[in-house]
Amino acid sequence: MKLLGATALAFLALGTFAYAADDPFADLYSNTLVYTSPKKITTKVLVQKDGTWTSTSSNGKDAHGTWATLGDFVCVYDATMPKTKPDCSKIVSHKVGDKWTEPGEKKGTVDQVTIIAGR
Repeated sequence: MKLLGATALAFLALGTFAYAADDPFADLYSNTLVYTSPKKITTKVLVQKDGTWTSTSSNGKDAHGTWATLGDFVCVYDATMPKTKPDCSKIVSHKVGDKWTEPGEKKGTVDQVTIIAGR
């Protein structure tokens, strides 16, 4: 569960969002973020307009939580890890089809990330 929660936090905390005119998260409401860990575990993250998110992983673990914006920052809470504090980071723009890397759960590891069209 820890890997899935950390991955889900990373997607929002590192601001993997495409900017829209009024809503910096609009591009994610109908698309999917896909994380691939160094161990080839894939995690699909769905961001909802109501300030919630869910994720499923190829290792069978699910996670969910909430997110909210504070100016140019987004703060994310993982409900499956209730003892953790919300994680807040600056929003960075990405669009459907982009591929990039983000720090993985364990120090020194890197996850591959992409936004794919559709849910």
